[in-house]
Amino acid sequence: MIKLIATDMDGTLLDERGEVDLPRLERLLDHLDQKGIRFVIATGNEIHRMRQLLGPLVKRVTLVVANGARIFEDDQMILGKFWDRELVEAVLAFFKGREISDQLVVSAVNGGFVKEGTVFTEVEKFMQPEVIEALYKRMKFVPELTADQFDQVLKMSLVVGLDRLDQVSQEVQQAFGDQLMAVSSGFGSMDLLQAGIHKAWGLAQLMEKWQLDASQVMAFGDSGNDIEMLEMAAHSYAVANAEASVKAVAKHLAPSHQEGGVYQVIEEYLGLTPWEQVKGKK
Repeated sequence: MIKLIATDMDGTLLDERGEVDLPRLERLLDHLDQKGIRFVIATGNEIHRMRQLLGPLVKRVTLVVANGARIFEDDQMILGKFWDRELVEAVLAFFKGREISDQLVVSAVNGGFVKEGTVFTEVEKFMQPEVIEALYKRMKFVPELTADQFDQVLKMSLVVGLDRLDQVSQEVQQAFGDQLMAVSSGFGSMDLLQAGIHKAWGLAQLMEKWQLDASQVMAFGDSGNDIEMLEMAAHSYAVANAEASVKAVAKHLAPSHQEGGVYQVIEEYLGLTPWEQVKGKK
C-alpha cells in the first residue's frame, strides 16, 4: 500500500506554462489526507519558488528543496545540509571567468547570487514572464562571487545548453568526483550537488522519520536529478517527456507533464473521477 507520493516539479508536475493546477492538486491532497498518504514535492528549486507556485497549499505538502539539501514541513525547515567553505571556494575558482557564460548561480540560505551581467537563457521555456521577472528581482547580482558573501550554500547551478551538458558534467566530475555530483535538471540546466545529497537522500530522511520503506513509495520525475529517487521508490514513474536515462530507471511510464500525467496516475490509483469530468460539471 502506498503511504508516500513524491514528485518533481519542472517538467513533471508543472504544466507547459510552468504552473501548478491548484484546484486539481487541492482535490488530490484532500483525498490523500483521507487515506493517510503523504505528498512530497522533491525539487531542485528553493523554498521561495515553491511558496510562489503553491500559494496556500504550501503548508499541506512536505518539501524537499535544493535537490535534498533542505526539507520543509508546514512551511518550516526541519533539516538542512550545507557545503563547507573549502568546497565553495574550490568550485568558484574552477568556474572563474565562466560565471556569466555558464550562468553560474550560487543558492544559499541568504539568497541566490550571480555575477553582474548574467542573463538567464532557457527560462522562458518553463517559466511565465512574471515568474522570470521575480527571479531577476530575487537574485543578487554582485561584481564577483566570493565565499564570504554566502550564508550556508545549498547548491550551485549552471545553464550550459543541451549541447554542452555532457562535456561540462564530465569536467566537474573529473575535478570534484568525490565531492560533487553534476546532474541535469532539464532545459540545458545542471545542478552541482554535494556527493550523496540528492532527492533520494531527502526522501530517505522522511521515510525514516515516518517509518516507511521503499515498497510504500510512489515517485515521479523527468530529469537526471530525479534518478536516485526513482531508483529508490518501488513504484517509480517517468513522465512521457522525460530524458531517456530517466525512463531507463523508472518502472512505469506516465503521460507527459502537458497532459497532467502525475495527476492522472494518482487519480487512477485513488479511484477518483477523471478531472476533466469534474471540471465539466462545474
